[in-house]
Amino acid sequence: LFCVCVQRVRKEMERGVQRWAFNVRTWSPSPAEFSSYLSLLPACEHQDVLRFVKFEDQKRALISRLMQRMLVHSLLGIPFSRVDIKRTEEGKPYVMNTLEKTAFPNLNFSVSHHGAFVALASDPLCLVGLDVMADEARGQELPEQFLNNFTSYFTELEWKHIANAGPETGPMLDQFYRFWCLKESYTKAVGIGLHFEFERAEFYYPNGDPWSNTVHLRIDGEEKRKWHFDIQRLGTDHWACVARGPPAEAAESFKKTLSKIKLDTATLNLALELQIKPFSFLSISDLISDMGNHDSISFLSSMSAATGS
Repeated sequence: LFCVCVQRVRKEMERGVQRWAFNVRTWSPSPAEFSSYLSLLPACEHQDVLRFVKFEDQKRALISRLMQRMLVHSLLGIPFSRVDIKRTEEGKPYVMNTLEKTAFPNLNFSVSHHGAFVALASDPLCLVGLDVMADEARGQELPEQFLNNFTSYFTELEWKHIANAGPETGPMLDQFYRFWCLKESYTKAVGIGLHFEFERAEFYYPNGDPWSNTVHLRIDGEEKRKWHFDIQRLGTDHWACVARGPPAEAAESFKKTLSKIKLDTATLNLALELQIKPFSFLSISDLISDMGNHDSISFLSSMSAATGS
């Protein structure tokens, strides 16, 4: 009976582990269509999207916000228009809607966009952080010139991994992107913001394989074995990393938004061992489907007006 209960809890919690990606380069809405999708957001968020000068950046900002709302709606059943998302003073998004009586007491998520992709990762209990990085430096300048811009961000050990990945340019840049995504994903998971000094976090491969997905973390020399990291390719020329760790290590401003801070060892291990899904590549229709009857009717009306149909 105990095993059945654990399996049931695990299965329900795994619904809260989502990995989504959206290729903005394949989405070309007309201005009218874009305005209709924008109308799905609260009016107070419209300027957060439109403040960007380039249309590509506006698309990324809009898709990011639609992803966040669809996640909360799909997991908690809250009508799309009633999803309430705020940000901490450091910029970490969190759900204002009540989570205490759900299967996802610490539901949190992280969104990242770079290059072609906007991506999202969520977790029902552990802290989660995501970073995506496009390979935009390859072929533009010598790798040494590019890497010299980031000298102070990596430890001596990390630089050795980057340098030893050569002599070809590609592997060196790939190692750089992997380490950068690792550091960004950790700071986003904790909710630290931009004030964390990257060299304080040292990542290394315990099995000696620099292309392994088994990565350990030290903060100021202290081992952090309760953190798990998943590094993978996103498409053919992007890297993505998802970090997951204990809620007790969240920044104070973010910790206040969580329902369960202290987890016993068994619960934490259960959460960290949940099955990790590969990224699902979404279309715009995936992000607006099943919004709820009222929201759907309002949106379809605005789309009909925009397209003249």
